[in-house]
Amino acid sequence: MDYGFSYRLRKAMADKKIKASELSKLSGVGKADISNYLNSKYVPKQDKCYMLAEALECDPGWLMTGDEPDNAGRPIPIVVPDSEKFVKLTKYMPEEDFQMVMHAFARAEERMRLAEGETK
Repeated sequence: MDYGFSYRLRKAMADKKIKASELSKLSGVGKADISNYLNSKYVPKQDKCYMLAEALECDPGWLMTGDEPDNAGRPIPIVVPDSEKFVKLTKYMPEEDFQMVMHAFARAEERMRLAEGETK
């Protein structure tokens, strides 16, 4: 059992003042799964961890491992879906990771549209 993930999930939920049922709606992760994570029955796979982190607006790496993000002073590599580098990277990416990345791009694009007052 991993008590670390359960603790971090509880902390992120408390910081955002979000209950499990609301987190389920925001993230798309089932209520039963969230209950199992909170009770340390198991730890989510990468895709669900990412969905939870996005809903909680926290770093997915921190949520999964407890490691704080360390980007200070380092450039963050930019890869956009229509770039050559992105296309090349997708050839080496498992399908699950590819779907997660594309889902994140789509959600970010929707947030950008909302922030800029655009409609579909």
